Amino acid sequence: MKFFSYFGESSKKQKLHYFVPGLIILVIGMIALHSSVKLSAEHQELQSQYQNLSDQYSNVMAEEHSVQSRKIDVMYKHILDHQRGLYWSVIAIGLTAFVLLVLNADKMLKLETLNEERRSANIQQKRIMAAIEASVEGIGIVDPQGNLTYANRALMELHGVPENERKNYIGHPWLELYNEKGQEHLQKVVWPEFAEHKQWQGKSEILRKDGKLVTAELSLTRLDGGGMIGTARDVTQEEKSRAEKKDMQDQLFQAQKMEAVGRLAGGIAHDFNNILAAMNGYAEFLYEDLEPESPNRQFAVNILQAGKQARILVDKILTFSRRSTDEMGALELVLPIEETMSMLEASIPKTIDVQFENTCPDAFIDGNPTQISQAVMNLCVNARDAIEGEKGAIKVTISDVDEENDVPLSMLAETFPESGEVPPIDIQDGKPGQTLLYMGNIIKDKRYVKLSVQDSGAGMSRVIMELIFEPFFTTKDEHKGTGLGLSTVHGTVIAHRGALVLESVLGQGTRFDLLFPMVEASEETIEQQDIETVRNLKGSVLLVEDQSEVREMTETMLTRMGLEVKTAKNGLLALDILRESPDGFDAVITDQNMPKMSGLDLVNQAHMDFPNLPFILVSGYSEKKLQELMEEHPSIKAIVRKPVSQKTLGGYIAMIL
Repeated sequence: MKFFSYFGESSKKQKLHYFVPGLIILVIGMIALHSSVKLSAEHQELQSQYQNLSDQYSNVMAEEHSVQSRKIDVMYKHILDHQRGLYWSVIAIGLTAFVLLVLNADKMLKLETLNEERRSANIQQKRIMAAIEASVEGIGIVDPQGNLTYANRALMELHGVPENERKNYIGHPWLELYNEKGQEHLQKVVWPEFAEHKQWQGKSEILRKDGKLVTAELSLTRLDGGGMIGTARDVTQEEKSRAEKKDMQDQLFQAQKMEAVGRLAGGIAHDFNNILAAMNGYAEFLYEDLEPESPNRQFAVNILQAGKQARILVDKILTFSRRSTDEMGALELVLPIEETMSMLEASIPKTIDVQFENTCPDAFIDGNPTQISQAVMNLCVNARDAIEGEKGAIKVTISDVDEENDVPLSMLAETFPESGEVPPIDIQDGKPGQTLLYMGNIIKDKRYVKLSVQDSGAGMSRVIMELIFEPFFTTKDEHKGTGLGLSTVHGTVIAHRGALVLESVLGQGTRFDLLFPMVEASEETIEQQDIETVRNLKGSVLLVEDQSEVREMTETMLTRMGLEVKTAKNGLLALDILRESPDGFDAVITDQNMPKMSGLDLVNQAHMDFPNLPFILVSGYSEKKLQELMEEHPSIKAIVRKPVSQKTLGGYIAMIL
């Protein structure tokens, strides 16, 4: 039985016939050998008898000679017969040995070939197992009873199982590699399809034994004899890269969309501001011409108020669609905040009460609307995430800074920090559960505006507060935060030469106070000049405007100021007029956006012939490039934003003249 078991039960009968010829030859050889031995013994006995007879024959009488001679001849014949039998027995033994040798050599050759094939198969199997073990993909084999019979190193590493614990899972149900949620996913999602199609391929989240969550691509295939073989590949980084790529594509699409919106907004602003300029100009004329007691004068006031609101609307469009994130300029703080609050309505649950309050009208800062909007957005999103439960409150306020109550003495300074200098951060413990953070400096006796974002969330401890401005630090779950929100706020405060006060109380909430230095708005200052001052102007101006309704209204406005006005509908005609009357004008007022020749092109061309002629540039919206050109180009004395009021335009002309 052991012998057959070596070859396998299925091959017993098949291989038995290999030994039958050898057994038959072996039996024949044994018989021949036995016969040879027997004949040899008999031959020796006959020779002994023959020798005795020969000795006796020499002593017998003559009459007995013939009888003995016949006996000797018979015995000699027997000896010869035995010699022939012995000869053929020896030949039979030799032939048997030869045949056995030939058969044995053939069998040995076949056996050697079989052993070589088995050695090659064993080597190949070892190589295959080494390759499977070294594979970066996890491979596992499960028997029909659902027990794990093999698992390579990569599969164990994927599940966070140390090498020395691999044996603890072999022979046990393979589902023990997964937690309860993973087992539930396999049973509800994978098994139905696997049972129907005998294979399954897809992605599944795996909670490793060390607590780390990874995403794996699984492939399960049923084996013919029952059980299955499965492969698993860690695609966590691929999924992360794919998500990052999608985010980058979305950002690119958003940037392209915003660029298109920005261009559209610029065109809309120019055309809309031309309409507003005419409306507001004629409304001002009505207001001035009507008697104070006339009820129609209030209608003119209402028209001017509506025009002001329309201008604010254009400001919001331009703020939202601004393409540059680095430009700084005079900014009314309420504009980007209002725009941000309107966008937040869609992202904050209705159960959270969001309030906005502005107690500091006309708060202008030297700032960037995109950065301000992004900072407020980040703070409000963090506030939303910090609120535990379904209900809570977020309050955003704009107010004046009370130097005595809002700012500690340690934050007061004489001058602004150097560009690029990182302001110091001071963290202090207040009452129980309260932590305070102070960053930056406040210049003494300078007016500041405070932008506050307050929530009713869980608050933060001192340990967390010490890390909040570090890039990529976050207390949120994975895929819910990048850790860049507060570092962006930190950068925005520094870029605006501001300061920050942070107060947090555990279980009660957090308040961020962003303090920005205020600036004076030049346009607003000019508008405060006395109306009679701009009514008695003396001089001659050339008005260049392609829109007829704006040109007619502005011409009337300048004439009512006391000025002599000549108009041109484009820059080429304006150059011709200037060359015809080199000394005929004290100033030129030109629109920036015109066909054939822009306002800047007109300034550059005219400056070569009339270097001392001052220009006032009128633009549909403020641009940093225009401001830089005004500082560099000596002929540009002012840039006025449409729609311009009579007070503003008259104030600039009065300064130039």
